[in-house]
Amino acid sequence: MSSTVDSLPAPGRSSVPALLKSGNILPASAWLFFVFNQAVNSPFPPSLSTALLVLINSVTIALFVIRRDATRVGSKAEMLIAVSAVLIVAFLKGPRAGDIHWLPTTIQVIALTGWAASLTTLGRSFGIVPADRGLVQHGPYRFVRHPIYAFEALFFLGFLMAAPTLRSGLIIAVLLTLQVVRILREERILTGYGEYRQQVRWRILPGVW
Repeated sequence: MSSTVDSLPAPGRSSVPALLKSGNILPASAWLFFVFNQAVNSPFPPSLSTALLVLINSVTIALFVIRRDATRVGSKAEMLIAVSAVLIVAFLKGPRAGDIHWLPTTIQVIALTGWAASLTTLGRSFGIVPADRGLVQHGPYRFVRHPIYAFEALFFLGFLMAAPTLRSGLIIAVLLTLQVVRILREERILTGYGEYRQQVRWRILPGVW
C-alpha cells in the first residue's frame, strides 16, 4: 500500500447513525451550496442538461448523508485534487435553453442517465476524496471500473459541444486531467482491487483505457 494512504480501523457498527455524522453532514452542506451556486449561475430558463445536472448533484447530497465509514482514506494531496476537480466545474457557464441543439442535448441526457445509474449503484460507498468504503462490482461496474467518471466525461463532451468556448475548453481539459489523477490514486486504496482489475480490464472506455 502506498505511503500516501492513511489506514484507519475498520468501522464496524457505529452507535452514531450515518445521518448524524459530521463527516457526512459537512460535505453534504458544502455540496448543497455548490448545487445552489450552480442553479443561480445557470442561464434562465435552464437547458434540460443543466436541470438534470442540478438533479444529479442533489442525489449526491443524499449519498453524502447515508454513506458508510471508510476503512482507508487518501492523503491531503489527494483530497486537494478531488476538491479541485469538484470546484472547477462551478466556473462553467452553460448555454441558454434556446441556444442548444439536439445532438449535445442527447449526449448529455444519455451521460446523465448513466451517471445517475452509476451513483445509485455505488450507493453508500460514495465519496469524493479517495477512500475505501467497499468495492462495488455490480451494475455498470461490471463493464468499466470507473463508470461515474466515464459518464461524467461524456457529459462534459456534450457540454463543450453546446458551449464551444475557449473558457469551457480549458476548464474541461483541467477537469479531465484531475479526474485521471483521481482514478489512479483511488485504485491504490481499494481493498481487493487487484482481483477486480483482472475481471474488469478497462477503466473508462473499453478497448482504449
